[in-house]
Amino acid sequence: MRFVTPKTESQQTLSALHRVRESLVRDRVKTSNQMHGFLLEFGVSLPVGRAVITHLSTVLAEHTLPPRLVVILEHLHAHFKYLSEQISAIERELVRQLDDDDLGQRLLSIPGVGPITASVLAAEMGDGKQYGSSQDFAASIGLVPRQYSTGGKANLLGISKSI
Repeated sequence: MRFVTPKTESQQTLSALHRVRESLVRDRVKTSNQMHGFLLEFGVSLPVGRAVITHLSTVLAEHTLPPRLVVILEHLHAHFKYLSEQISAIERELVRQLDDDDLGQRLLSIPGVGPITASVLAAEMGDGKQYGSSQDFAASIGLVPRQYSTGGKANLLGISKSI
């Protein structure tokens, strides 16, 4: 029987923050896509990305759109800004928690690892003593080789990167 080391309070808090952040990011993308879609229905094509949405007022001033649509877009824009502020606040909280955690500081010292990656690793991996090898850790987060099996012979292919 394999035993699982329980998560600490800090790890559980980091995990909860990540789930909330992920939900807010998903909502922000949906709001942005909705604004793009409404503008496309009226012939206004905007480049993809958040930069254009943050300056939506200049876009609305350049085009003649129905006043009711402008009100709807302004409400969506306010919601977009609110979601962005909430995401920023959660990211600041993640950085604050990493500053208090020795493991988080060590993970941040790795080149290419930022606060989001370091906090996810700190929340999911913990101290890492429960893993016998790096392959065990990779399997626990879902990085496993694709299999192609025929005739009773299993052929392992490359690592899938989808989780």
